[in-house]
Amino acid sequence: MPILNPNDEEFTGELAANPPVALRTALEAARSSHYDAAQNAFDYTGFGRSPEYESLRAAAEALAGFDSGTLGIGQRLSFWINVYNALVLHAVIARGVTDSVRSVGNFYGESKYDVGGHIFSLDDIEHGMLRANEPVKRGARRPMPEDDPRQRIAPILFDERVHFAMYSACRSSPWLAVFTEAGLDAQLEGATRRYLGAHLRLAPGCTALHVPKLFDWYEADFGGLEGVRSFVIARLERDEDVDAVDRKGGHVAIKYLEYDWSLNAR
Repeated sequence: MPILNPNDEEFTGELAANPPVALRTALEAARSSHYDAAQNAFDYTGFGRSPEYESLRAAAEALAGFDSGTLGIGQRLSFWINVYNALVLHAVIARGVTDSVRSVGNFYGESKYDVGGHIFSLDDIEHGMLRANEPVKRGARRPMPEDDPRQRIAPILFDERVHFAMYSACRSSPWLAVFTEAGLDAQLEGATRRYLGAHLRLAPGCTALHVPKLFDWYEADFGGLEGVRSFVIARLERDEDVDAVDRKGGHVAIKYLEYDWSLNAR
């Protein structure tokens, strides 16, 4: 993957004319150069003084002039996931995060990009765009008003696996990945299975299935507790775990793991 510099002819030419591709290319360069997938750790210090950071920043600035309404329906989901993940990386550096994203105030509400003249915070992208404008808590107000013009450029359908595609720059974060329209279903399923494979734990005697905290926060996105149970059981990897759950007819208690918010610095 070539390193893009905002002064390079390539960046100011073809890629600058296609901001989604420029952002995806810059994000992939950052991931390839500074991310340790084996440890799910990122070299933020090195990234902050690298040409990859400058390329990501320049690609993000180009989004301000991009009309995301020109994206096809099938392109929107991968685009907004990439915007979210790029903004997380960018904000960690720009806001001087050193120990946790929780140490700099409202990281998710105050870290923002301009996309086509509309301002989006991380919360706006996650809840307003990627979660189909569903409230964070049952009964709460929707993140965006129904007549919000930003809703016209949101993905049409909600896919609950998006929770495992959004990078959060912490020890319990899903893996950092770059998404494309082609093969997106397989990419989302791969991201989901990788995260669950690293975090699912079946207690001895099949007394409980310990699952990531994300399922507690967004239980409704998976169809409630029974939906969570079915979702994770369908993705158990070890044959012995599958057999143990089958012997109980799938009736296994769900317990939620704690979420580690410390920065996943390498």
